[in-house]
Amino acid sequence: MSMVKENESQMRRTDPFGGIRGSEINNETGKKLTPFEVDLQEALTGIQKSLDIWDGKIDPRRAGNIRERIRQKTQMKKETPYNWKSVKEYDRSLVDIYLRWSNKTIRSQKNVPEKQVRVALVGLLAFYKKINVTSPDLSHPDIIRCFNTTAKNYGLEVLEIPIDLAFDPERHIDPFAGVRGNNALSKNQFKKDLDVAVEELDFSIGYMDQLDVPTYRKEYRYKKRKPKFVKRSFKTSDSYYQVDLWWPGGPLQSLNNVPVNKARMALVSMRSFFEKIDIQNPDFNDETVQSLYTKTRERTEPKDLTNNNPEIKSIEKGGTSYWSNLTHRWVKGKLDKKSGRFVAPEKGL
Repeated sequence: MSMVKENESQMRRTDPFGGIRGSEINNETGKKLTPFEVDLQEALTGIQKSLDIWDGKIDPRRAGNIRERIRQKTQMKKETPYNWKSVKEYDRSLVDIYLRWSNKTIRSQKNVPEKQVRVALVGLLAFYKKINVTSPDLSHPDIIRCFNTTAKNYGLEVLEIPIDLAFDPERHIDPFAGVRGNNALSKNQFKKDLDVAVEELDFSIGYMDQLDVPTYRKEYRYKKRKPKFVKRSFKTSDSYYQVDLWWPGGPLQSLNNVPVNKARMALVSMRSFFEKIDIQNPDFNDETVQSLYTKTRERTEPKDLTNNNPEIKSIEKGGTSYWSNLTHRWVKGKLDKKSGRFVAPEKGL
């Protein structure tokens, strides 16, 4: 018995960790960090690092002499930014920008011009800082996606996406600060309609410029088709014209019996109006802009022409498609060719 006690008194425990100890990671209130807070901290660290790399900013604590600064800048060029990537290596003229969260890309803007990159990155920083970890705004499409991405990574409950989830420019902060890449602009239906309208308007102005040109000397295109913004008020007279505010799908407003010289002035004024339209953030306080926008939305509303896929219809008509106030287009599902099933679109885009 005494032998056992003697052995016990001589026993020791080797620390396999060599004296290293873990520590509790708490938030500002002293409580243990939640997975959502951890992901937010990582996102903030990532976007700040991305900004520093873009700006070529050197850590002042390690600045040192000129040789050290050159070494740091050289090393920085080799680092992979968390939130951006040049489309072409060593060429910053076009850049892809990413809204990153929990090691996933939530959303991106492709082919952003160099001059707009920093604006978008600062927008991402503002977006992350705006997130309330204790009470996140889950009506924001991007925030609820971030929340669910964290939940999936940590095996937590995933929230159901509301059927009416949509980006509200007046309520929700835009992570990219209004910057849009070529991918977003190429999908913007309002922009597509505006481009068509401008092209037709330029044709109409050219048509008016050729009124006094003899038929045999007129450009062929002006003899081949008629303009969409103007037409004669009287079949036998070139003195008066009907001027239309034309938009894909048909005219919205008209002026009748406009003298020929003032008709051209009206077209030029319309051209100036079109140039001022903000295709990314249309001014809905302007009734004319709003009427053009509504025309685009109504004209391009998805329809089930074959009666085989009623899901393609808009949500208002019992389908799954919805209009995006951010990319200004109908977001639609698609038919999976392998399974033959219709796949509804992701909500809140």
